[in-house]
Amino acid sequence: MTDSSPQSPHEYNIYELGRHLCSLKNLTEHTLAAAKRAEQYSHSIDQESLAHKLLDIRHQVCMLQMALKDSEIQEWTGPEMHVPF
Repeated sequence: MTDSSPQSPHEYNIYELGRHLCSLKNLTEHTLAAAKRAEQYSHSIDQESLAHKLLDIRHQVCMLQMALKDSEIQEWTGPEMHVPF
C-alpha cells in the first residue's frame, strides 16, 4: 500500500480497512486520555460510582488496544498501523 490511490477493488478494500482502523486507533487514544482525566477528577470530588464506570471504560479501551495489536490485523494493515501504546 505504498501508492495512495488503490488500483484494484481488493486494494481499495484494504485501503478503506486501513483508514477505518486508523480512525478507530485515534478514537481509542482520545477516549483513553479522556477517561484518565475524568477518572482523576472523579476521585478528587469523591464520585466513586463515576470512577468505577471510568475504570470499566479504561479496561474496555485497553482490550480494544490489545485487539488492534493482533498479528492478523497487523498483517493486513502493515507496520504503519501498529499501535504504539
